[in-house]
Amino acid sequence: MSSYNPDKLIQVIEEDHIHGADWLSNAAIGVLITASLREEADSVDVLHEKLWSIGVKLASSRPSMASLTNKIGYLFSELDKVSELKAYRSKVSDVGTAIINSSRTNKKRIAEHLQSMASDAQSVFTYSYSGTVVDVIRENGYKNIVVTESRPMMEGKRLAQELGEEGYKVLMVVDGAAGMYVTAADICLIGADSVQYNGSAVNKVGSKLLGYAAKDQGVPFYVLCDTSKFNVLNYLGASIQLEAKTPDEVSEPLQNVTIKNPYFEVVPPELITGVITEEGLMEPLDIRQKMEHMRKYVEPLY
Repeated sequence: MSSYNPDKLIQVIEEDHIHGADWLSNAAIGVLITASLREEADSVDVLHEKLWSIGVKLASSRPSMASLTNKIGYLFSELDKVSELKAYRSKVSDVGTAIINSSRTNKKRIAEHLQSMASDAQSVFTYSYSGTVVDVIRENGYKNIVVTESRPMMEGKRLAQELGEEGYKVLMVVDGAAGMYVTAADICLIGADSVQYNGSAVNKVGSKLLGYAAKDQGVPFYVLCDTSKFNVLNYLGASIQLEAKTPDEVSEPLQNVTIKNPYFEVVPPELITGVITEEGLMEPLDIRQKMEHMRKYVEPLY
């Protein structure tokens, strides 16, 4: 049996620079499922405290990604009435698996809602690598894709290679050329690491520039995400936390040069044509109402 070390599992999620919020939040739920089976405990209370400690660390490991907090909060809310240890372990696994499986269903619904809103679209401009956007591209059959490199980790290049090998016609350009090529697509689609109560979205740095270019050229600019990405902590008063990574991803040290490597930025709502979720197009009022419903899951982690 392989060794079990929850801190190392948390570290893997914290240091992951490749996957998006949906994948990482599901991985966090997977850590809790593993912990529920592997942690030693002689009572529900003892196991609950151990899992809660792990859950808090997971939620804080990626502060820009609201879905970790939301999914973890929901999982624990479903455990309140379980009093028998074996049943508690089983419940963590059952609820956690259902949370992970819901991601696939939600992406299909997002694709359907987008198709109803932009039925004439044949080509897509996207940025970075969003698992939701990629699944929607596949689901709706868009064959012409424009993507930028998404430096410094080149997630866009990875996406271009992946879709190209699947037979899609892909145009890849440098990040700075997004404005030149935005009209090569019918619509722009980005994912979101979180959506705020005012309808703004946090996504990979560079998304805002694409949003400005799309607005300038009259190209619809949609944010695709399920409601687990809604930043309920921000709704409750917490400040938005934008992650940054180490300068060495950008360049070797240079004399008298300060190097910054921000990973995320806020895309303001005036650049966003619509936020499309599994529940359909959601305006800021809809988003706040959904957050009010979700707050009971999240407040214990606030």
